[in-house]
Amino acid sequence: MVSLIASVIYLLGFFGIGFIQSFVSRSNSDSWDIEDENVEQLIIEEDSRRGPCAAATTLGCVVPPPPVRKIAPMVPQQPAKVALSQTEKPAPIIMPALSEDDEEIIQFVVQGKTPSYSLESKLGDCMKAASIRKEALQRITGKSLEGLPLEGFDYESILGQCCEMPVGYVQIPVGIAGPLLLDGREYSVPKATTEGCLVASTNRGCKAIFVSGGADSVLLRDGMTRAPVVWLSGSPPPKESLS
Repeated sequence: MVSLIASVIYLLGFFGIGFIQSFVSRSNSDSWDIEDENVEQLIIEEDSRRGPCAAATTLGCVVPPPPVRKIAPMVPQQPAKVALSQTEKPAPIIMPALSEDDEEIIQFVVQGKTPSYSLESKLGDCMKAASIRKEALQRITGKSLEGLPLEGFDYESILGQCCEMPVGYVQIPVGIAGPLLLDGREYSVPKATTEGCLVASTNRGCKAIFVSGGADSVLLRDGMTRAPVVWLSGSPPPKESLS
């Protein structure tokens, strides 16, 4: 008896507990298969009792044929329309109506017979010169400048001063920093820029100066440099040093 128990313990230690569990699970799965077969049989019998004529074979009911479904005729599929952006040409550049004289001047500029920079002096009208130059540039490049505003700017004020051959102008946001307390007076400093935080940082500096009692300005030297100076070896040094 002791040797039999020892043999069982040896088998459990050699094959492991998984070997015993496989027999247990196999017996359980066999019982589950039997139960599944019984359930399927019950479902089949239950389904046979349903329907408009449950006992058709025993009561002699006539089962109606299934309804005939009408199939709609096949319609050939129309080809998909191609996007307009792929088939149509780009929209032409729309400009206001020009007079015959303006058209002639534009043709001269496009052909290079009339220099673009001389339009203001030849026409005597800076606004008209900018309009003709803009239209000539569009025809030469084939690009639209519709998004660049033209009207609403005084082109006479920049003639010969800060911009040559204008074709329009751009809008830049203007911020206000201050008040700046300088030499006993308060100033609001306008700053035209598209750089973020520039006006805010300047405004903080103005506030710091204002809280500390203001600032005084002193002119130490007045000078201006218009062009670079090249000093070659062997040549005398310039008379005045440039800062």
